[in-house]
Amino acid sequence: MLSREKCILAIRKWEKARANYNEIKSLITPSAAFNFNQKDCQWLKENNENSKFHTYIGVYEDRLILIVAPLNKNGKEKELPSYLYSELTSLTQEIVITETDTITIKKRTVLSENLEITKYSEETDYPTYNEPTITERASVKDIEKWKNECLDWFFYESNKSRGKNIFRTFSVPFSDISRKDGQANEVIAFFGFIKSSIYQTQLPILVFVAINGETKSAEIIRSQNTNGTVETNTQDMARPCPPLCKDDMDYMLLD
Repeated sequence: MLSREKCILAIRKWEKARANYNEIKSLITPSAAFNFNQKDCQWLKENNENSKFHTYIGVYEDRLILIVAPLNKNGKEKELPSYLYSELTSLTQEIVITETDTITIKKRTVLSENLEITKYSEETDYPTYNEPTITERASVKDIEKWKNECLDWFFYESNKSRGKNIFRTFSVPFSDISRKDGQANEVIAFFGFIKSSIYQTQLPILVFVAINGETKSAEIIRSQNTNGTVETNTQDMARPCPPLCKDDMDYMLLD
């Protein structure tokens, strides 16, 4: 946990760092991610009262961190004495990411410690219906794309706009840290890239992967699912600000 005062200082340090590519490069490890254990996830569940929560990017002790800010029922950030945070750290082992629907176990992707897709397989015994609009394999490719292209993106944005277009915070669906079976012992938040046709640019996202501590299986948590028939362990609907800042989002820690 990090005190509110230190969180605000960390956020301001990232605000300043965004304009300097060399400083960004020293903070960003393209193949690293943020880790949250079961206790961390439980803290958020107990403190968040909304369908979303906010995360902030900060710099603390010369490390890039992700700060978690719970929301109340009205969508306002809770003013707490301290907040949950995680440092950007490298993976220590590969992750097997799966996607399952009610008819058949369908897809399995292996993501290495260096965020490279090393294996992909499909198991289909019956015709598969109700395909999700964002597949598990697409999510992994978004993660891999970040690893390969993020430093070029930061270089462009830090020089083009002095970092003003580089994200400061994300609005995240609360379902991103939940598994239906309640077996997630760990959640890993990866950066990713998707192509935005509206903004005509790469749009940074956060992709959340739930890890089952007993089976070591990874599951992409997906909140955008219209019929409830697909279970997966990634979710990539976190909205970056900028550019997706809305007037009804009260980013109190930015004030």
